[in-house]
Amino acid sequence: MIKVSDRWTIRTPPVILLLVLSLAAVQGSAQGPVPRVGGSPPEFSTGATERSEFSLGLERFRPWVPIPFIQRGSADAAPAPPGMPPRWGRPRPGSVFDPGASGPGISQSADKPFLDGAFDPRTGWPYVLLDHFRPRPERVESLWMVETRDVPQEMGTDPWASLKVLHFDESGSLVERDPRELLAQVANRPVMIQVQGSLTTPDIALGGLLWTHSWLSYNRAVTPDVVVIAFDWPSQRVHRLDVRDINEKGRRAYVAAYHLARFVQAFPPGSRICLLGQSYGGRVVTSALHLLGGGRLDSHSNDPTVSLPSLRPDLSLRAVVIAGAVDRHWLDSGERLDHALEACEAFLNLYNRRDEALRLYPFLIRSGHHRALGRVGLRAGDLRRLGPTAARYTEHDMHDLLGREHTLLDAVSNPQIARWIAPYLWNHDPGPSPPQMPTKPLDIDGHRGRNGAQRTQGQSLVR
Repeated sequence: MIKVSDRWTIRTPPVILLLVLSLAAVQGSAQGPVPRVGGSPPEFSTGATERSEFSLGLERFRPWVPIPFIQRGSADAAPAPPGMPPRWGRPRPGSVFDPGASGPGISQSADKPFLDGAFDPRTGWPYVLLDHFRPRPERVESLWMVETRDVPQEMGTDPWASLKVLHFDESGSLVERDPRELLAQVANRPVMIQVQGSLTTPDIALGGLLWTHSWLSYNRAVTPDVVVIAFDWPSQRVHRLDVRDINEKGRRAYVAAYHLARFVQAFPPGSRICLLGQSYGGRVVTSALHLLGGGRLDSHSNDPTVSLPSLRPDLSLRAVVIAGAVDRHWLDSGERLDHALEACEAFLNLYNRRDEALRLYPFLIRSGHHRALGRVGLRAGDLRRLGPTAARYTEHDMHDLLGREHTLLDAVSNPQIARWIAPYLWNHDPGPSPPQMPTKPLDIDGHRGRNGAQRTQGQSLVR
């Protein structure tokens, strides 16, 4: 209730009043640092904000309403930027059956009812919300979406009959474009094709693309001329039961791999393409490479195996797999995806031996019932069985950076992980890391990676 005068009183529902106060808070914070051109987030403040005295008594609403300019405590207690989570202070979205489609504003949690904390300064989402709702032309000129949701989800189906290529128009809306426009733009430019994990809808795929490009740009992992493409396959929930749904996504990941391989084959001669996939997106990427290397593939069902009608040895392919939902041994000679390393010149596996979502991976129906490549990496015996192609393989353990997290968003926004990714995007000299707010180190015993000699060999291929 707001009293205007002695005669007039406006009865305002509490929810509306709460939203008005929230918008006022966000508008006040918008007068702060302006995001850098190209969608890169601004430098993080390490001190108390000048607007802390203008609180209007809103501190009580902090758990539910985004009030960026109200901070508790001193600068030492300031929240960490994305990719640098302190031990106890970071929102932890997702669940054990949420392999990738998690993050602020995406997952559901009881303690963050207002857009699931999407405006919480700790999440970094305020830096990409502008481009999510009204992208700037100079920001999205090189961003595309390739959608296969209308393609029949059967192994071996022709994707080009129903594949959609989407791009931003002048008003910032996604519109369908001729695929030849995309193929013309990628000529003589580095390309990153991002493949999302399970439980991802088209808007989340788009938000993830903007997030990835923003943070890789901020961490100087990509060059200004890179073309970034979101390969959006139908990984949204299709079954109510978690176990049934996740196994169906395992089947669809193989179908998406065939569609991705057919799409990559249409690129101009000599194209430089980095395939980046997370979780089941990692299965899509690795399986597509297996096909591009001349392998045959089925969907772990009773369908026949498929292969590509021709090969493209002229393409320069690299791969980055983050927390990949792939069996540890599938890259070995004679195993399911043994042609994957033959197709690419360099393969980076970023695994996390504390990954919570991949803990139950061996029990999935559409797996070989081994532990996931994204949780344990390769063993010494696997490297021996790879033979000469082992020199193309590199791995790093992310557990000391991400803890138990299984999200693409946290991984790509981490400055160290971005440094690992940079050479695979043909950025061999990213320069010094941008400033990051200091955080206390995670209290985790262990080390970063396990196969040091092989990592050195793999990295030499991309420098």
